[in-house]
Amino acid sequence: MKLYVGSRNYKPDGYVTVDIDPANAPDIVADITDMAVVADASCDEVVAGHVLEHIEWPDSFAAIAEFARVLKPGGVVKIAVPDMASLLRMLLSGESAFHVMGLVYGLGGRVNTFERHRYGFTPGMLADILETLGFGQFDWWNSSLADASNGWAPRGLDERIGMSLNMQAVKIGTSSVDPKALHQELLRTPMDDFVSVVARLQGREAPDMQKPDRAISPKLLQLMHFQLIEAQQRIRHLEGRPPASPQQAGLRDEPSRLRSAVRRLIARL
Repeated sequence: MKLYVGSRNYKPDGYVTVDIDPANAPDIVADITDMAVVADASCDEVVAGHVLEHIEWPDSFAAIAEFARVLKPGGVVKIAVPDMASLLRMLLSGESAFHVMGLVYGLGGRVNTFERHRYGFTPGMLADILETLGFGQFDWWNSSLADASNGWAPRGLDERIGMSLNMQAVKIGTSSVDPKALHQELLRTPMDDFVSVVARLQGREAPDMQKPDRAISPKLLQLMHFQLIEAQQRIRHLEGRPPASPQQAGLRDEPSRLRSAVRRLIARL
């Protein structure tokens, strides 16, 4: 089974949809911080496309812990959230400030309270949470879904920049601490750094929080770099070869799709 959580009224093929709002008619009506109706280790994949930012911290941690609970060993979680690091860099540079602020705060909340943005994440924050819950093999995922995981922000007059942080990970083990106990401790001290709270529960010394954000591990950066090189080479290859048949004419559109992927990668390297 593959879950698509926070589905709103979108029903991607091959996924069981989960949403808190019954008006959206999902397959399962549930708060994703407590999906008791979904059995332990029953899912091969969980996709959370721009839903975690709509949940208060640390309840958003409880949601990710639920993803870990329902996934089978070897199962994959795919998370997409607004890329706060990228958006704040744009804001500090003065680029598209009004649009960026709308993405940070979630202006859709004026119409639907579920659409308000209540928290944000950097790559390092997500990686810390997922690693604690037993995930590894981190990678970037390019979304084919018709949701905000393909989101863009304007940059200049005729440019765009990817604003969606898309991280996937594989369930390779179990949580290093009891998720329920960790959630309670986070509720008690919500402003404390996540890894410090984990260390406290484990009875060990907290790590040095003066180090730069563990934004992207060297391995993930390397993967993204290889993806960038491959996409650029494929663009050059396709642009240098005219289609051999009408059936291949559709390949003419592929360079533009790849350029979009390249712009996303460059924004994060």
